[in-house]
Amino acid sequence: MLFNSAAFAIFLPLMLAVYWSLRGAQRRYALLFGSYLFYGWWDWRFLGLLALSTLVSYWCALAIEKRNLPSSRRRILGINIAANLVSLGAFKYFDFFRDAMVRLGESAGLDLDVPVFQIILPMGISFYTFQAVSYTIDVYRGARAERDLGKFALFISCFPQLVAGPIMRAGDFLPQLSREPRLDSADFSEGVYRVFRGLFKKMVIADTLALYVDMVFQSSDGYAGVSAWIALYAYAFQIYMDFSGYCDVAVGVGLLLGLRLNENFNQPYLACSPSEFWRRWHITLSTWLRDYLYIPLGGSRGGRLLTLRNVFITMALGGLWHGAAWTFVAWGAYQGLLLIGERLLRGNRRPIAPAAMPAAMRLLRVTLMFHLTCLGWLLFRSPDWHTVAVMGANLIDFSGQGVHGLRVAVLVVACAVAHALPATEGLRDRFARVPGFGQGALAAVCMWALVVVGTKSQSFIYFQF
Repeated sequence: MLFNSAAFAIFLPLMLAVYWSLRGAQRRYALLFGSYLFYGWWDWRFLGLLALSTLVSYWCALAIEKRNLPSSRRRILGINIAANLVSLGAFKYFDFFRDAMVRLGESAGLDLDVPVFQIILPMGISFYTFQAVSYTIDVYRGARAERDLGKFALFISCFPQLVAGPIMRAGDFLPQLSREPRLDSADFSEGVYRVFRGLFKKMVIADTLALYVDMVFQSSDGYAGVSAWIALYAYAFQIYMDFSGYCDVAVGVGLLLGLRLNENFNQPYLACSPSEFWRRWHITLSTWLRDYLYIPLGGSRGGRLLTLRNVFITMALGGLWHGAAWTFVAWGAYQGLLLIGERLLRGNRRPIAPAAMPAAMRLLRVTLMFHLTCLGWLLFRSPDWHTVAVMGANLIDFSGQGVHGLRVAVLVVACAVAHALPATEGLRDRFARVPGFGQGALAAVCMWALVVVGTKSQSFIYFQF
């Protein structure tokens, strides 16, 4: 089920009505049932995969907690990580590695007959797999294992963040299930506001930008120079509005359920450096990669060369996490090289806080970082290397061809201005001052609009990951 669909417009009010009419464990089990219904709406056959990942991680965590021998604990942790990653690899990466193996064999003169299965990728598998793995690692590191299977199953499957995050940690989510949730007027107003702000960002802004972006990337031979740059800038704001819009809806629905989900974005295009960008963009993924991949690899403990190696491996694998294509691996490697370049240029000097920079220097660094990010988006958006090559050539071709997409350029400028403005609560506060019945009426009107136009809206970009 998609947030931007007529089905969700019907599902959410019914879910909230049932949820708040119950108490205690009944409320949690109603939310668990609703979460499985939400996920199974797309394809019920993958409910078993979600349940299996939940059960394996639950049992392994309990077994790790009961063992005293470090070798036994490591073995159980390894079993859990292997089980989750094998599942992820089989569904997401089998065809990718099959094609790589066949091409490698061809280059060596071998004709490898590896079967093609055309495996369907389950929605959200990357996100709930990462949550399950992080939970068992936390238990291995000394956190308490959750005894209540219902609570743990809800941690893995809670529908607001199930399909595309934010990636939650057990220590942030599970304690919330141990106390009776409350919904006051402030949380209700904030929740409704975040839901409809997210849907506006997705359905009005991102989907509008997508029309031009898709046209240029699918017919890239006819667009060069300014037109190509407009498409690249448009994609930068399309993916931001699309993904941050999803996270706004997730956080908003969480508030309507009396739950607080982690924020995932903080004005990322105002970053002055690659490291600051990753502190602002997809925050829950970047902190996950830091805590569960970069640090276990050795982090910065083994000297400069090993540190740079660990940075590169972490970001390259982070790129592969996004999709089973070499362009995603290249995007991750590119991000790793940016982070390495920043470390080499900075040397042993402490980074300058953005607030301490002169305004001109900060503007220059933000502009440079934004364009470096956009060049990375070229790899991320392109479906193949041919598109990368053609679009890359078009970006430097100013041979007098006509300019297309000027209306889109106006929307991009508006997005950039809105993105750069200091975070204010003006619109949110005005909405909060509307009487409760007015907020309800506005919500009903917006839900009706969602039913009408929802079938025309595109799927969220991160659903494919």
